[in-house]
Amino acid sequence: MVTAPHLGVIMRLRSLFFIGAGLLAFLSLGSAAGLFWMSTQFQSRTTGLSDSIERVHSAEQLAHSLFLLQVVQEFASIHASDMGPPISVVEARRRVSEMLTRVEQYTDTPQERALIANARSQVETYLRAPAQERLSTLRGAIEATAAVSASSIDRARAVRDETTRVSDAARLLGGLLAISIVTGAALVLAATRTRLYLPLLSIRQALAAFKAGQRESRVAQAGPLELREVAAEFNDMADTLVSQDARHLQFLAGVAHDLRTPLNTLKLSTELLLRAPTPPPPEKLRESLLRISAQLDRLNRMVGDLLDQTRIEAGNLELRLEDTDLCTLVREVAELHRPLSQQHQIELTVPDGPVPVRGDPTRLIQVLTNLLSNAIKYSPLGGRVRVLIEQSQEEVLLSVSDEGVGIPPGEYERIFAPFKRSASASAELPGIGLGLSVSRRIVRAHGGNIEVVSQEGAGSTFRVRLPSQVPLA
Repeated sequence: MVTAPHLGVIMRLRSLFFIGAGLLAFLSLGSAAGLFWMSTQFQSRTTGLSDSIERVHSAEQLAHSLFLLQVVQEFASIHASDMGPPISVVEARRRVSEMLTRVEQYTDTPQERALIANARSQVETYLRAPAQERLSTLRGAIEATAAVSASSIDRARAVRDETTRVSDAARLLGGLLAISIVTGAALVLAATRTRLYLPLLSIRQALAAFKAGQRESRVAQAGPLELREVAAEFNDMADTLVSQDARHLQFLAGVAHDLRTPLNTLKLSTELLLRAPTPPPPEKLRESLLRISAQLDRLNRMVGDLLDQTRIEAGNLELRLEDTDLCTLVREVAELHRPLSQQHQIELTVPDGPVPVRGDPTRLIQVLTNLLSNAIKYSPLGGRVRVLIEQSQEEVLLSVSDEGVGIPPGEYERIFAPFKRSASASAELPGIGLGLSVSRRIVRAHGGNIEVVSQEGAGSTFRVRLPSQVPLA
């Protein structure tokens, strides 16, 4: 049998599901957030790197445009009457202004703005300078432009380094996310195996083993609370079935023992009659026949109890209700039991008039017979057996008291269970433990109840309560 380890905290299946789903959702959201952050950072760094490259290119183009302007202006001054330069001075100046504007578009920091402002000032000074001062002002414009170009290159390198750091961080974050997802999935799978699969496998194996006849098979209570409850229910059911099997075996042994006693008596009585060389005297023959009749009555009562218990368990107990005088039934049953024992005195205390009840006379006689026979049987030393009938506005109370072995207080309810007898009953006292169970079912079917009060070693009193049929005036 597979036993799932105990992890300490007992949770419901729904809680485990929410925890697993929450863990996976957290990992999924974390992965999405990480991917979004990496995408945003890459986009920002890529844009910055592109702007830096464009600024470097624009700064270089600015320097080139200045040199070109100087060349065009010198060419124009030397060859004023000849064919002009490839581009006009105006076009060259326009290119210089355009490059300045482009460099300014990619300027963000205050330091860069200061450099580009200085470059513009130097370029404009150069553009406004007369011909004889252009060369000297050109040097200042070129130096300012070179400073802008160097700043742009430094910025591009810084953006490149930052992009590299972001790329490394993104790779690290991606690796951590991958490890987290794999670890989370592994934890969910491990928890599912430990908390769900192994307990379910344990239950399945225990069911299969129990079905195969291994009645000692039980399920270890592990996993979520629902599976523990299933395991506990199975174990309780298995214990109940094993207990029922034991009771059935005990019942069969008791039935076999109780049947053997009257059968042996019948066999012995008939063999004595058959082996006698001459017919016995009428008195002896009558005694033998009375013993045979008593044992047959006992067998018939035992079989009747078994059949009644079977009908009760199947829900087929039939009652033929009619108006009945309980006093008459008690007198009849008492007269039938008086000859059974010379050691017992049956005393009746009943009203002079009738005590009507609505019931099945045959079943009520069965209850009275069982109570009186038990009173005699469990008083092996003899004594008084008192039968009392009392009537009130709501109910009729029938009491049967004896002076026998009594019943321990802890067994008052146990003796009404099928196949159960009091621990004070010795093995020599016959019975299979069905009479009181059947009697209680019959009385309850009449709308009443049966209860017992007793003192161990001093006797017992069984009280039958039935609804009163005719209210007292």
